[in-house]
Amino acid sequence: MLRLSWLISIGISLLGVIVIEHFFTLKADDISTTSGNLGAVGITLVIPFIVLSLLTTFRYFTELSRHAHDRILRNCFIIGGIALLIAFIYFAIDYKNDIYTSLGGTEKESHSSIYGFPKLNEYTNKIYLNFYTFAAIHTLTAIIGGLYGIFKRIKQVENSEH
Repeated sequence: MLRLSWLISIGISLLGVIVIEHFFTLKADDISTTSGNLGAVGITLVIPFIVLSLLTTFRYFTELSRHAHDRILRNCFIIGGIALLIAFIYFAIDYKNDIYTSLGGTEKESHSSIYGFPKLNEYTNKIYLNFYTFAAIHTLTAIIGGLYGIFKRIKQVENSEH
């Protein structure tokens, strides 16, 4: 049941992130017709689902690692998770650089098309809320949950031996 709730929460929050990334973010050649960031409304609505999916991810991987008996397999999953986290961070940084390049620079550069805008605006929503950042945050949460489950299990084993 925990796996099913984890998959459902991941799916709902990922869908929300993808909707914000594609429908609430303007492309570099689009002109904003609003006086604010409509993506902020979407972000506000999606944040509770993201927090719920992060909590469910933590709990799922805590239980998964706590009940795993093979020590080598647990260590391989932690190492694989760290490698996956590094890959997602690399892709998120590359994605951010591509977006800033298409916009002509950051909001602090005078030749940029977003000069003077706030850091989170209708052109940069997808820098902060995209698949790569979503996956990196959930991978980090899974690693932390896995490590917590391992140490919780070790402590329980030590307490039962005394």
